[in-house]
Amino acid sequence: MNNLIIKLGPVAALFIAWFYTYYQGVTTAINVWAVSEIFNHCFLVIPIAFFLIYQKRDELSKQPFVANYWLLLPLIGTLILYTFALVGDIRLFMHVATFVSLPLIIWFVVGNQAAKVIAFPLYFMLFSIPIGEQLIPYLQEITTDISVPLLELTGIPVYRNGLYLEIPEGRFLVAEACSGISFLITSIVFGHLYAYISFITLRKKLLFILISLVFPILANALRVYGIVLIAHLTDMEHAAGADHLIYGGVFFTIVLFSLILIGEKMRDKFATAKPKQKEATTNTTRQMLRVNNKLVMASIILFVMQFFWYSAIVSDNSAEANTELLVDIKTLPFAIKDQTLQKWQPEFATASNIQQGYIQEATNIDFFIASYQSGEGELISSANRLYNEKRWTLLHNRNINGADNSPAQLIKIVSPMGQYRYILYWYQLPDKTFTNKVKLKLYQTWMAMFGQTEQSAIIALSLESEQNIETVIAMLTAKASVIQNSIKD
Repeated sequence: MNNLIIKLGPVAALFIAWFYTYYQGVTTAINVWAVSEIFNHCFLVIPIAFFLIYQKRDELSKQPFVANYWLLLPLIGTLILYTFALVGDIRLFMHVATFVSLPLIIWFVVGNQAAKVIAFPLYFMLFSIPIGEQLIPYLQEITTDISVPLLELTGIPVYRNGLYLEIPEGRFLVAEACSGISFLITSIVFGHLYAYISFITLRKKLLFILISLVFPILANALRVYGIVLIAHLTDMEHAAGADHLIYGGVFFTIVLFSLILIGEKMRDKFATAKPKQKEATTNTTRQMLRVNNKLVMASIILFVMQFFWYSAIVSDNSAEANTELLVDIKTLPFAIKDQTLQKWQPEFATASNIQQGYIQEATNIDFFIASYQSGEGELISSANRLYNEKRWTLLHNRNINGADNSPAQLIKIVSPMGQYRYILYWYQLPDKTFTNKVKLKLYQTWMAMFGQTEQSAIIALSLESEQNIETVIAMLTAKASVIQNSIKD
């Protein structure tokens, strides 16, 4: 026993060092799992993966556990990505680095031959990464695109306005909860696990995984169609309010049951055939874990170096903030009215300074500027909103160039009452302009890695209008050019 503890001690120390290093990634991921019903299943992923590894214990015992030291290179990569994510508070990168490093650590310890035996459980651990919410807008569009033809085929008059479906009895919004993202992600995870357990051939495994991807998307569109159909037939007595959420839960159960039925029809007939006789266990086939203590210590040192590196970056970025505004709307040649914007309700709660109101002309143009001083708040954050998404639905967006060729983003949104609004916006740094928030976030994080933080702001001009889009663009870009030129001057 003492000999075993001595052999396993370095490995245990390595996992403790891993948990300590990636602690923030683990805890923030658990918070997401607990808060979002989309990712509740993630609580089961790691336990299931380790149970599947435990089931392979006999095969593992026959493999030589020889550490693969080349895996230190991708492990260093995950440490760099994790540090980058911590500096920029990019939760996605944080979670990717955390849960990619875990199977890499196990692979590093057991070596290539043993890792082949538990390849699927190691791969399955990646499903603990809470990712997929980015697909919601696309799933909403797909669901709406499929539901409308089905309603028309049934003879129900329907008018589509963005994500709103209007029938004579009432109006429906294909909201985020109707996108089917929970169906899709859970179905994909279930599909992988079921394929691993039930099928032998790779062809059948891949086919079932494909079915588990496509089937919930089609089924969710059918669910939305059914809800609208029931509302139509019952004059909105049923399938309104909380009813559709109840129907959704029942329907999801049917979807999983249907996948199981499909899987049973496809199941390999000889998947449960009589197993081969166990080979006699000998001292030569049962290999004790052999790990070079010096190299394990070297990997632990890498974790320690990451800690000091991150601490140094945080220290460098704690310099006193510059309080001068990038843009002061009151210094520009506009007749302005300071006023809280009530209609499209942009929200940037952590901004150092907010300027909002409208430019008084023949057609009043709303303006909104949220400024962030160096090292204060986050311009790019999931908590920030350019418009109230409960009140407005995005129709389309496009990149445009102003009169002086400065880039900007134009979006068109619509309210449930059919009111159209255009918003022209861009992200401003002292010497750079961005329209893509992902690129801006990466740029700001990259600069922060070297101790450099800059002032930043989002500048938005908005107009509620039924006019031709080119006319609206001309009106908004004329004001945008004045603002952009003031920054350059």
